[in-house]
Amino acid sequence: MWDRAVVPLGIEESLRTMFSALLTGGIDRSDPGNASLLSNKSKTARICYSRFVGKFTYNIFYNNYAIFYELFVTLGLHTFSVEQVRALMDTNRDLILDSPYIDKSKYAQTINGNIADADDILEAITEDLIDCLVELSQIEVTEDEFGSACEVYTVWYKTAYAESIALDMSAIMSDAGFDDKQPGKRTVHLHGLDDMVKYYNNNMRIIKSLSEEGAVTSTVVDSKWFENEMKNENQKDNKALFPIGLPEIDATVGDLRRGNMLGIMGPPKGGKTRFANFLVEKALKLGYNVCVWPLEGTEEEWLSMQTSCYMAETSYNELKSGKREGMIRISSGDILDKKYLSSNEMRKQVAAAKKVIATSEKQGRLSFMHGTAYVEDMFDQLQAHYDNENPFDVLVIDQLVNVMSRTGKGKVERISEAYMQTKNFIANVLPKAALGIMPCQLKQEVVDFLRRNPDETIDVTAGGETAETVRTPDQVIGLFSSKEERANNIMKIYSVASRHNEDFPDFQAKCYLECCFFLPQDDSAA
Repeated sequence: MWDRAVVPLGIEESLRTMFSALLTGGIDRSDPGNASLLSNKSKTARICYSRFVGKFTYNIFYNNYAIFYELFVTLGLHTFSVEQVRALMDTNRDLILDSPYIDKSKYAQTINGNIADADDILEAITEDLIDCLVELSQIEVTEDEFGSACEVYTVWYKTAYAESIALDMSAIMSDAGFDDKQPGKRTVHLHGLDDMVKYYNNNMRIIKSLSEEGAVTSTVVDSKWFENEMKNENQKDNKALFPIGLPEIDATVGDLRRGNMLGIMGPPKGGKTRFANFLVEKALKLGYNVCVWPLEGTEEEWLSMQTSCYMAETSYNELKSGKREGMIRISSGDILDKKYLSSNEMRKQVAAAKKVIATSEKQGRLSFMHGTAYVEDMFDQLQAHYDNENPFDVLVIDQLVNVMSRTGKGKVERISEAYMQTKNFIANVLPKAALGIMPCQLKQEVVDFLRRNPDETIDVTAGGETAETVRTPDQVIGLFSSKEERANNIMKIYSVASRHNEDFPDFQAKCYLECCFFLPQDDSAA
C-alpha cells in the first residue's frame, strides 16, 4: 500500500499525536527540568499503551511509525531509550532493510550524492528514527487527543487500504499477475482467481480488526457503571428470546438468549437436527427470523421437517384446548417424498402449513444458505445474507464441524477457528446479537460407552472433532436413546456443559422424531 498511498497532512498529524502519547524514551532524564514532563507523559503513556496494543493488532503504519509499532507490540517494550533504539536497529538490520513498511527510496543517496549501500541506508533510517523519538517525546498529549487521533487514522486507513487491495486484486487477475512482498518473507507471485480470493481473505482480516467489533475494549466498574446498572434495573431483558419448552431444562437454563451459542450433541442420526428443527419452529412461531446453513442435508429436508413440526405443534395445542382429538404426526420423510398426496385431507393440511410458514405475518422469516462454508470467508457471506436477505435472530449451522478451508488449514484448526469466530460473529459483529444453534456429532467412543452403559451420563469430556465443540458454546446439551427407546418415543437428554448455569439433571423426554416434536415425559395430552 505504502508505495502508492499519499498521506494527507491531517493524517500525518494524527500519527504524530498518537505516537507522542506513547513515546517517552527521548526525554533527557538527567535534566531536572524535564521531571514534570516525564511524570505527565509517563502517566498518559501507561494508559494509552494498553489501548494502542488492543486496537492495532496488525502493523498498519509506515516508516518511523511502523518501526515504533514493532518495538511496542512485537517486542512488547513500553518504552525505549535512544541507545536502545540504536542497538535494536543494528540487531534487526535485515528485517529493517527488507521491510515493506519503510520507504527506502528517500535514503538512496548519501549526503555527498553517492549511491547509498545497505549500511548507509540503515544508518540514515536509524538517525531519522532517533530524531523522531526525541521530537515526539517532548510533546504532551491528552488521552482524549490520543483516542481521537486513533479514530481519525483508522477511518482513513481502512479506506486507503481497501482501495489498495482492490488495485492489487485487479493486478492478480491480469495476465502479468502480481508480486506480493510480505514482511520477512520472499516475494510471492500471485495470479488467477484462486490467488485473488486468498489475497482478499488474508487482507480483509486487517480491515476487520480495525472495526469496532474487532477492537479490544474495556469497562471500569465504578460509580458511572453503577449508575447505568440502576437505570437498566427495571428495563425488559432484551436479550432473552424463548425457553426450550422442556421444564427440566428451562428451570435451570431459562430463556435462550441473543449472543449465546447452544450446542446440541448426539450420535449419528440420533435426533440433533430434529431437535434443532423443534427450536427453529418455536422461534419462527414467536416471530423471530431464522437462517439455516445445512452443511449436512438439504434445504428440502429442512423444509419438510419444519412443515411436519409445525403441524405437530399446532395440532398439539388444539388437542390441549379441546379443539381436536389427536395430534397430526406426519413424518417429514412422507412430506419430502410426497407420500401424503393420496389423502385429500392431508394435502390440505400440508398446503396450509406451508402457506403459514411462507406467508404469515405472525411468523418469523425462514431463510437458507447454500454451498460449502469456508472458514476464511463464511462470515462475509453470513453478513451479506443478514444485510440483504434476512436479518436473522437465530442462526443454525448444521453441522459447523463440516466447515472447510480455502488455505489448507487442518481439520482441527479450521473447526476450532469456525466455532470461535461464529461465537464472536453472533455476539459482537451483527448489528443485533443472534442466538446460535450448532448441532454436533458425539465422538464415537462416547456413543459406544453410552450403549454399553445406558445409566451413565455425558460430561464435558465428550465432544466432537475438537474441544471447541464443548468449550465455545454457552450451553451444550446431549441427546441419546437406544433403538428401543426411540421406538417408544423416548429421548434421554443430558446437560453436557454450561457457562452460565448449573447443570440440569439428566432426564427423559417424549420425542416424536418423525415430526421433530418434543414434550415433557409426564405430558399426558399427546
